[in-house]
Amino acid sequence: MPFITKTDFDASVHEDILNALTKNNDDVITENANRAIAEMRAYLNGRYNNDAIFSAEGIERNSFILRIGLCIAKYYIFLTHNPRKITQSLKEEYDKAIEDLEKIQKGKLNPEGLPIPIVTDTTQSNGFPMQWGSLTQTTDNW
Repeated sequence: MPFITKTDFDASVHEDILNALTKNNDDVITENANRAIAEMRAYLNGRYNNDAIFSAEGIERNSFILRIGLCIAKYYIFLTHNPRKITQSLKEEYDKAIEDLEKIQKGKLNPEGLPIPIVTDTTQSNGFPMQWGSLTQTTDNW
């Protein structure tokens, strides 16, 4: 089951409007939902375990990430219909979603419950800031 489904749009877009935009073609919804997920993966990559986040189903999905994904997917669906007629509120909603992803990427916003990646290769970074320091200085007498 995909991370974003057609029924997830019910809370933000009326079904008849969504069907009119996609011409009753659910493949348009699936394609744009996958584009949104790919964009979110790019922002979350390294900081969080993308495979665990986007393989979740039903109520196991993170509602914050789902909301961001729906905003992006909805924007892309409206964009394919008529790019010149996108409302300002839809554009602002999309911009806010991207802004939230950028904050997550920079570590300024940390959604609760997102799984951290398991690093098996110690030469790779997990996306967190590097920590510097040293042991306390010792004196040697000869």
